[in-house]
Amino acid sequence: MKRAVQNSTFSLSMFSGKNKRNLKHRFGLDLKARCTAELTYAFKAHKGELFAVKSHMPAVIKAIVLCYRGSCGMSCQINSYVCAGMSSDQWQKGFLPNKEPLKMTSDDEVLVENCINVLLGQKSRVSHKNSKVFEVPDVEQSACPPMLLRPRPKFPEQIDEYLDPTVPDPDNHTYKHYVPSLVSVMWNSAIKKHAFEYNGCDGDLDFDSHAAQKWGFAWKERLKCVKCGFVGQFHKLFYEVNSPAPGRKAATINMGIQAGLMTTTISNKSFRDITLTCNVIPANLSGMQKLANKVGSVIVNFNRQDMKDIRESLVAENEMVGYANPVLVNVETDGRYNNPIYNSDVTAFQAGTQVVQTMVENNTKLKQIVSVYTGNKLCQVASKLRNKGIEVLCPNHAGHCSANLAEDSVIGNETEYARQCTIELNDNLKIAHVTTDGDSKAVNGITNAQCSNVKVLRDIRHLGNSMKRAVQNSTFSLSMFSGKNKRNLKHRFGLDLKARCTAELTYAFKAHKGELFAVKSHMPAVIKAIVLCYRGSCGMSCQINSYVCAGMSSDQWQKGFLPNKEPLKMTSDDEVLVENCINVLLGPKSLDLVRFLTSTQKCEAFNRTLQRCNPKMVTHSRNFSGRVHTAVHMRNHKFGNSTILRTKVLGAELTPGSSVIKHLKQNQHIDVYCSKRKMLKETKCLRTLTRQRKFDLHAAKHYKIHYRSGIADPKVQSEKI
Repeated sequence: MKRAVQNSTFSLSMFSGKNKRNLKHRFGLDLKARCTAELTYAFKAHKGELFAVKSHMPAVIKAIVLCYRGSCGMSCQINSYVCAGMSSDQWQKGFLPNKEPLKMTSDDEVLVENCINVLLGQKSRVSHKNSKVFEVPDVEQSACPPMLLRPRPKFPEQIDEYLDPTVPDPDNHTYKHYVPSLVSVMWNSAIKKHAFEYNGCDGDLDFDSHAAQKWGFAWKERLKCVKCGFVGQFHKLFYEVNSPAPGRKAATINMGIQAGLMTTTISNKSFRDITLTCNVIPANLSGMQKLANKVGSVIVNFNRQDMKDIRESLVAENEMVGYANPVLVNVETDGRYNNPIYNSDVTAFQAGTQVVQTMVENNTKLKQIVSVYTGNKLCQVASKLRNKGIEVLCPNHAGHCSANLAEDSVIGNETEYARQCTIELNDNLKIAHVTTDGDSKAVNGITNAQCSNVKVLRDIRHLGNSMKRAVQNSTFSLSMFSGKNKRNLKHRFGLDLKARCTAELTYAFKAHKGELFAVKSHMPAVIKAIVLCYRGSCGMSCQINSYVCAGMSSDQWQKGFLPNKEPLKMTSDDEVLVENCINVLLGPKSLDLVRFLTSTQKCEAFNRTLQRCNPKMVTHSRNFSGRVHTAVHMRNHKFGNSTILRTKVLGAELTPGSSVIKHLKQNQHIDVYCSKRKMLKETKCLRTLTRQRKFDLHAAKHYKIHYRSGIADPKVQSEKI
């Protein structure tokens, strides 16, 4: 129904103000909430009787329309289930600004009624009647008011049967984490003491499970004799973190668990669920969260210092290479949000609540991350206070505030985020060129922070996508694509043209050794050759001008995305349109922007690493920054090296020479091997063949549409207008 409102064409006078599109969206949200409430309370009022609801619903629909028109009075009092028609008791219209009535024409009223019928029409209503309903008999003559008591379960649940132990000391039959060398010390000392104090006792020693002291996932244990009254001393079966701070020291296993959890998608609760499934006694959830907060702050400070060291080493490397100005650096930058930032039903603001802005150096092959900014709107403390009726403004309220962005701030402000990253860089480096995609104004923030102009470059892949969208938005002749599914062929042509132009651009700069003037002078002929090649005239033009097509049947551009590789039947207007689309990537202005063939692929690769540490479907409001900086450190140093460095700074250093280090080395070797293998020419060819096989398989069969948004919903009837 909400989509029906969006797709309806109302009169210009219906919504007042300039931003009519936003008001239309808000009206759809409010109408959805109103109709849902009317439907729910209608079935409640009529006790699930579908016939009664159906007979009364047309009057309800009329009342809803009149209510939004401003005539909220007798019609709502008589017919509405959620609006009393009085100023003190009426539908609030919470999504609409100022709750002003809409200036509907008669045609607008009919359109709104048609939209409402999607949910409240005769075909849309379903009975809410079910068999699980308690019926209370007539109790008017009873001395007390009727009350339904919560029924107890008829049969005990499976978990209740396991509450009673079947063996003595059941905790001794679970798994616990011990350090073997410390267990040996405990047993040897207890055996000697037992033999000395109770000479002649032949009883066995066992763990005193009732006296065991848990410290997270670590344990402090003692032994007892099952025959005599001997009880040994308590022994810490874990290593403690060396810390100068007063108080009880943390166990290294607990610190290591938190450091490890920050490299995964799961939270403390999920890790406890895993341990429970493994028959392991878990740590306390609040204790794990407190330790996670501590570990997160240490990792943030450690990684910031590490990025500073990288920037200093980059300056030293530039001096060693012989750059005239060693502080100059080329970077790429991109932002990543925890969810799509377009509008949703939940908020009138952009829907994202967390943002990560990454800045990567492009001077070396390593392409290390030199700066990162984390923006967060989420604060659990403020949320709890607001639920209690206390007005709180984030950030910087009383107590701990995990948010550093105001609730009403623009989450997509990459200009400010890039400025913050540049300020961090200014202590060592100065940006000469910056590569960005086309959906932000990050360069403005960099220029503002440096107080000097920065040369802008564009990402080839994003420009290629812009060219593909230009193909989708172009109106070609009906004869250009053969077959029935012309929309699909047009999409495939856009994909193939993007691949062709990207290849031409790459090999052109290789052939001319990066000389921009030579590439510019030759590119118009290349564009003509591309158009002729797709038209079927692939011959002398491709042999002379193309860098990737030899113009021969045995050696030409494969057109892997197009079915049967058939030529396109272009008219002269189609050729002009295709040339205009190609100019998005290969035009003179675009060549200036891609002259170094840089991209934001490293930022995109880091976003995939970030998906591992901080997935978009989970919002770690308190430990968001810690997880981001963990991902940065892993990307800069590889997983094995990063794990050793992070555990060392936390005081939970791994044991040198142990099997743990060997497995860590093996995991890092596998990661490096897989990363290098993806870059091999053979692997790229295999990916190309796989993609081509799937497209050919799709072209060989016509698929019916089985899934589409709103495919089974009632359609709006607009023939009355």
